[in-house]
Amino acid sequence: MDNEHKKEEKVEKKDSHLEHETKHEHKKGSCCGGSCDCSTFFKKNRALIASVAAIILVTVGLIVFNPGEKRDVLTLDEAKIKAEKFINENFADPSAPISIVSIEEAEEKGLYKLKVDIGDGEIIDSYISDDGKKFFPQAFNMAELETNGEADQAEAVGSETSNTEVSDERFNEGADFNSEKKVVIYFFWGDGCPHCSNQKTAMQSWLDEYPDVEIKTYETWANVENRDLLESFAAAYDTTVQGVPMTFIGDKYWVGYADSLGSEMTAKIDECLEKTCENPGKRVE
Repeated sequence: MDNEHKKEEKVEKKDSHLEHETKHEHKKGSCCGGSCDCSTFFKKNRALIASVAAIILVTVGLIVFNPGEKRDVLTLDEAKIKAEKFINENFADPSAPISIVSIEEAEEKGLYKLKVDIGDGEIIDSYISDDGKKFFPQAFNMAELETNGEADQAEAVGSETSNTEVSDERFNEGADFNSEKKVVIYFFWGDGCPHCSNQKTAMQSWLDEYPDVEIKTYETWANVENRDLLESFAAAYDTTVQGVPMTFIGDKYWVGYADSLGSEMTAKIDECLEKTCENPGKRVE
């Protein structure tokens, strides 16, 4: 009886947490670190695709079926439904569901080939066994990867000294929370994070366009105090740190950066200039 009561209590707490999360509007884009990785497929760590999928060509060769074994083969439609359900329930961000564009029989025996739309117009090839028991996220041509990898390495060596972090003296790195500007943006970033650099480039144009905007920046990968500050900001907005860049404007926050999110941020700036928005730093003072 006590066990049943405890189970019910856990379910109630989980439901309460989910209901609580839906009250806070936020957006995700490409980011670095945390549960939000530098792509948009797997919710927890899409980098897993590369490590698992790089062996797909080998794995396919290891799928051996017992000739005497009775197997329940799914139809193409059944396999598509099952794969899409599996991906979205286990890996996808609920706010950005994954869809399967098409499915067909693969050249390899016992497999169906899927065209998976992982967002932002990116389509990848995935595979599911025709009995629906095995799923392979993505297939790579290993010979091509090795060739491209050598080329990328040579290019990286040649450009190593020219790869610098985007900087602007108008970015107030590590500043306090006071501001005379009407709109205050808090931007948390990591030194070496490409998506952070992309957003910094965009923010330079924002400062050109909006003279009554101040951008306060905080590097979190090398600065422990800034990392703790980001945790405080996230808690103040009833969320957790999922990666950088993480941006706070008024009553909203964004995780990651993409052009679409940049448009949302500038729309929020316009709204705050027209009305009055809170200074996010006041939440953690």
